[in-house]
Amino acid sequence: MVLATLLGLCVLTAGWVFFVGYSLTAHETTPRNADAIVVVTGGAGRLERAIQLLKEGKGHKLLISGVHYRNTDRTMFARFDLPDDVINCCVDLDREALNTVANATQTALWARENAFKSLIIVTSAYHMPRTLLEMRRAAPEVDFQSDLVAGPADKPLLSRLSNWNTLHLLTKEYFKLLASVLHGTTERLLSHRRAPAPVPTGPET
Repeated sequence: MVLATLLGLCVLTAGWVFFVGYSLTAHETTPRNADAIVVVTGGAGRLERAIQLLKEGKGHKLLISGVHYRNTDRTMFARFDLPDDVINCCVDLDREALNTVANATQTALWARENAFKSLIIVTSAYHMPRTLLEMRRAAPEVDFQSDLVAGPADKPLLSRLSNWNTLHLLTKEYFKLLASVLHGTTERLLSHRRAPAPVPTGPET
């Protein structure tokens, strides 16, 4: 049991190191064109990146998921240079989602209502793995591609590693990701156990 515990701790630590390294060193990339764009609110630079993709024509519509109830439409768009006709035709606000699972659920509903088959997901680098996991779980028929928002490039890596707030955020997100993976694995196992066994058929007479 001691060896198993130590091995488990080593695996958890190695996973944490990999996750932190990925989150702090990931770079923004230009996605392929898709049917639409979805941005998950809650982090710096996410909305700006999604609006830029919409302006570039990377998607026909944009869903802003997780809009706080206190933010009016005027508040949301006041800082972005978007014509009213673009806002009216091409931008939808989701005020129902309060967490990542709900973001995925609302995105899946929106995609099905609009018959979208491909989506660009915009969120922070540290949030992207869990977001894509939940999105693919909610809408397996949709082709998702990530467009992550990287952290500030003007700060050295060691400076960000020594920042307690950054490490606390990444550690919390790492364990949320593990919980999401465990939940999905448990769900699949239980679903497999509940599946009825095939009924044997006898030889034809």
